[in-house]
Amino acid sequence: MTRSEPLNHIVWVNEIAAPVGGCEAYVLKTAKHLSARGVRSTLLYDPGRPVSAEFVRGFDAAFPLVEPAVQLLSIAPDLVYVHRLGGVKATRAIAQGGIPVVRFFHDHRLFCLREHKYTAIGHKTCERPLGAHCLVCPGFIRRAERWPHVAWSSLPGLQKELAANRMFSDFVVGSSYMANHVAEHGFEPRRIHTLPLYAEPPVNDGVVGHEPDLVVFLGQLVRGKGVDVLLDAFARLRTPARLAILGTGRQEQELRQQSARLGLRARVSFLGSADQAAKSEYLRRAAVIAVPSRVPETFALVGPEAMRYGTPVVASRVGGIEEWLCDGVTGLAVPPGDPGALASALDRLVGDVTLATRLGNAGLRAYQERFTPEHHVSSLIALFQEITRKTP
Repeated sequence: MTRSEPLNHIVWVNEIAAPVGGCEAYVLKTAKHLSARGVRSTLLYDPGRPVSAEFVRGFDAAFPLVEPAVQLLSIAPDLVYVHRLGGVKATRAIAQGGIPVVRFFHDHRLFCLREHKYTAIGHKTCERPLGAHCLVCPGFIRRAERWPHVAWSSLPGLQKELAANRMFSDFVVGSSYMANHVAEHGFEPRRIHTLPLYAEPPVNDGVVGHEPDLVVFLGQLVRGKGVDVLLDAFARLRTPARLAILGTGRQEQELRQQSARLGLRARVSFLGSADQAAKSEYLRRAAVIAVPSRVPETFALVGPEAMRYGTPVVASRVGGIEEWLCDGVTGLAVPPGDPGALASALDRLVGDVTLATRLGNAGLRAYQERFTPEHHVSSLIALFQEITRKTP
């Protein structure tokens, strides 16, 4: 016998209950969208990780994740939706609770010893599945907050976590690239569902028109985002342009020094972290958004966020970026880690308003057709209803 009741109650599992990154933004926003559709949401979180009262208030109920098997039995939801979750014990307990469990893979933490999917030596993009070859890359040795300030990732430990995660009912990813990558790690393709992420509708913030010489980068200032490649590209531009960098990260000082060394101080602004209103303003004002990632992004939401304002994007042809970037249609794609190709693409768009407008308009149409909240949430509910119906 299978269930026929409608979807009423979801338990969200996410170790962090604070707005610290894209994963948490997705969890909070999507819970609110589901609430508008009549679906209740309960959050289970790790009390030892960041917790925000405002974040917690976005759910109908929230509890520390202590004994997941007992808690799920007591809450009795229709479905469990897992996001950030580490550890074999907790993963197995949730998988064996008799309730359908869906996991969204937001990043590469389970699929890379260094988590970032680019090589520690040479900083080259890596799209290979986890395996013994990863031990050749010294990136599995990483910084730690506590003495001796060094930690390392265990290949057998990560493989055990992968095995525990395969016990879940189904899996959600944001791109075809990520679906293929997850399948390469032994997950059944029929249980992997690609649901592209979404951006909220554009905000009318009073800013009118694109500034034809303004290039914008939004994101963390870490090596995987390729801002160093963008600065090298900017030094090669033939077309006069300005670069606004919104974000912070451990590479910021190094990037500032690189900008000065390349003679770019007058043309490059480091603006630090920005709230949502400021991000929206720059997405709308920009002539082009640059996404020069060397890491194979699982999706890179900044693309659709720009496209909703009719702003064209120049991005690396890597990972899930190709889920939304169609080269020559909604933007321009370049090889990762290639400042010459990136400079040529930026020159084309900054120097040709007609081309930029055409690509931007096509991007806006793509956003409206595929990357709105309604599209994602409707697909998510349909998937959850299918999963709960086939669960005894």
